[in-house]
Amino acid sequence: MPAPSSISRRFVALAALALTVGLMIGAGGGSSAVPEAAIRVIAQRHVVFDWSRDACRRTNYPDLPARAFRDYLGRTQLLISHFDNFRMVGPSLDSLDVDCAPVMRSGRKRAARLYDDREWLAAVHTADGKRIWALVHDEYQGHRHRGRCPSGRYKRCWYNAITLARSDDGGRTYVQARAPRNLVAAAPYRYRPDAGTVGVLTPSNIVPGPDGALYSLVRVRNGSATRGTCLMRTARISSSRGWRAWSGDGFDRRFTDPYRTKPRHRSACRPIATDEIAEMAESLTYNTEIGRYLLVGLAGPGASSIGPKVGGVYFSTSRDLVHWSPRRLLMRATRRQAYRCGGRSPIAYPSLIDPASGSRTFATTGRTPFLYFTQLHYRDCHKTPDRDLMRIRVEVTRP
Repeated sequence: MPAPSSISRRFVALAALALTVGLMIGAGGGSSAVPEAAIRVIAQRHVVFDWSRDACRRTNYPDLPARAFRDYLGRTQLLISHFDNFRMVGPSLDSLDVDCAPVMRSGRKRAARLYDDREWLAAVHTADGKRIWALVHDEYQGHRHRGRCPSGRYKRCWYNAITLARSDDGGRTYVQARAPRNLVAAAPYRYRPDAGTVGVLTPSNIVPGPDGALYSLVRVRNGSATRGTCLMRTARISSSRGWRAWSGDGFDRRFTDPYRTKPRHRSACRPIATDEIAEMAESLTYNTEIGRYLLVGLAGPGASSIGPKVGGVYFSTSRDLVHWSPRRLLMRATRRQAYRCGGRSPIAYPSLIDPASGSRTFATTGRTPFLYFTQLHYRDCHKTPDRDLMRIRVEVTRP
C-alpha cells in the first residue's frame, strides 16, 4: 500500500478537480437527471461487535455511525461511541478486539452553558495517528437534571451542540477544554425546557477539501420549525472557534455561543440540498471510483423523517459538497421511527469504511467499501441495550 501521505496528496488533487468542476456548474452541480453512481450489496452481512459477547458494560454499544483511524503504532482503531465511549483495536479492520477502558466519559454537568453533559465521539481527524482531534455530539439532557424539564421527556428537553475533544496519546484518552473553549457549534439561543429537539447534531466524517480546509456535515434542528443538513468547514482543526457554516453565499456564518454572545443570526446555518438529502449526515467520504463525494444515511417514513416512503439506507453524490444528487436507495431497512411490534428489527447509523483507503481516517472510499450499521434488538416490543455493529460489502460503480 502506498504511504498515507502520498495517498492524501492524490486525494486532495482529485477532490480539487471535482470541487472546481462542481463550482463551475453551480446549482445544478449535483442534481443531473443521469445518476452519477450505483451502489449494490455484494456479500452477506457479518458481526463486528456483538453486544451479548463483547460489551464491557450494559451501555457499551454502538450509538453513532462507526468511525475508524490508523494510529501511530500501526494499529487500526474503531470507535464504539455512546455517552461513555469505547474503542476496538487491532492490526486491521478485519481483526479488532474491544478495549474495556473508556476513552472518554461524559461530564454529566447540570448547566447547559457548559456544553458538558452526555457526549459521543462523533468524528475524528489526525495527521500522525498520535494527536487526534474529535468532533463531539454533546447532548444536554434536561430530563436528567432536577427542575430542568417539567415534562420529564427526553426529546422535549434535548439541547444539542458540537464540541471539540483532543487525544495526545494515540486515542487512549480524549479530553476537552472548559466552556466556552470547547464549543464548536450550537443553536443561536439558550436552552429552553420542553422546546423539543434543538441544536446542532451528529457530525459526519471529517473530510479534507482541495483548499486545505476540513469539512463536515451536521444536522440542525429547531423543534419542528427548521431541520436539515448543514455544511461547515475549518482551516484549523485545533481551534474550536475556527469552524464556519455555509450561509448560501459562502462559508461566512460564524457559530456563536448564546450564553456569552448575542447571536447575529436566527439560525446556526442554512441547510443544503433539502429536497435531495433532507437530514442525511451519517457518513461522508470522497469516493475515488466515481470522483465524487459520497454521502450515506438513513431515510424513510417515520415521525422525525423528511424522506421517501421506502425506509432504508440511501446515498447521494456531490462534486462540491453543497449541491447533491437526489438520494437513491442502497439497501431496504426498517428505521427505529418506523418500527412496529413484531416487525423487522430496525437498524441505525450507517457508514462507509473502506479497508483499502489510503486515508489515515478512512476519509476516502473506493470500489468495494463496507457498509457498517447498528442492528437493534427488541424484546417484548421494547428497545434493549442489545445492539450489534454489523458490516456488509457493497460495490460502487458508475451506472
